[in-house]
Amino acid sequence: MTGETRSTTTGNAILALAAVLFAVAILPFVLEDDGDGSALTDGVAATAPDGVRMPTVPIPTRRSATAVPGNPYTAAPDPDHPRPVAPPSPVRDPREEAFEAAAQVGTCLNAYLLGDGEGSWNSEVPRQVPCSAWEAYARVAGVNGTCPTADAGYARWSYGDVSLCLERQFKQGQCFLVSREGGTSSEPRYSGNLFTWADCQAERIPAEYDSILVITNVYRAPSTLTDSMCRRAANDRTRYWYWLARNNSTLICATYPAR
Repeated sequence: MTGETRSTTTGNAILALAAVLFAVAILPFVLEDDGDGSALTDGVAATAPDGVRMPTVPIPTRRSATAVPGNPYTAAPDPDHPRPVAPPSPVRDPREEAFEAAAQVGTCLNAYLLGDGEGSWNSEVPRQVPCSAWEAYARVAGVNGTCPTADAGYARWSYGDVSLCLERQFKQGQCFLVSREGGTSSEPRYSGNLFTWADCQAERIPAEYDSILVITNVYRAPSTLTDSMCRRAANDRTRYWYWLARNNSTLICATYPAR
């Protein structure tokens, strides 16, 4: 009886000690919350001093906040080192580019004056053509320099930073506009704008002009001017008008176009 009572008492004492250890050492970990709703995961087994295996102690694992993937190509702005901003692309001006492309001595252009009183050209931009072409009415004689102003064979055409000095390319059969300056009805005296071009069969012409003449010949200017220098035959009685151009080196003969 005494031995059994001691054994029972000893067992009870061990159980009581285990309960106290559980309440003091284990229970607070079981009940503890990590504050952000984290779950308890794998625990660690422990052994009491008397060899009794103690319950597994769960170790709280804190959940980390879900990482938001950032854009690897976007960096946060640095106020001390601002990122350089590329300057805006310059606005293209096709007309200026056309003038720059034509700004070379010897370039031939389909360019003539309309004779509208405004000094307008037949095109907004220089149109390059082969110098042998029928419509090669002008040739670039100079760029951004002086240009003869009192010479019938030259005219200036400018846009932006480009100023073209154009030399008229006279060709037999081309027509131009003239305005009357005096004379008689049968023999009028004309002032011609040789940098104009006109349809030789045109029924209407700009109000600033009175008539159309056609170029019959282009000669090297003779040393002496005579009434017969534009005749195309010995007995030619055609009424001609003539002009000197290109520093008086070129003679342009003209008459009324055949209709």
